[in-house]
Amino acid sequence: MSDLWFRKSLATIFLLGALLFAAIGFSAFVFDSRTLGGTATASDDPLNERVELLLRTDIGLAGSRFQVRTHDGVVALSGRVPDEPAKFRALNLVSGIKGVREVRADLETADPK
Repeated sequence: MSDLWFRKSLATIFLLGALLFAAIGFSAFVFDSRTLGGTATASDDPLNERVELLLRTDIGLAGSRFQVRTHDGVVALSGRVPDEPAKFRALNLVSGIKGVREVRADLETADPK
């Protein structure tokens, strides 16, 4: 009896973990300058990837769509966020990344206030 309970519990934990992983992975869409034909250089790539990863995985930015461009430590964000708190969250998160000198934002809110 306890073996069956253990297996069901383990299966439930794995299922919940998979759902959480999927939810975090699909919480925000990020488009970088490489996919949009921008002029990112090889030295900008690691910083650009860190910014994209942070924006894509932060649960507070669920439902957001970002375009990220990075050049010499200057990160330009554009796209759409659900509300003003999400906009400020994105700016604060990106400005805290090592290597970011400046953040320029052209973010629209879905709920203008």
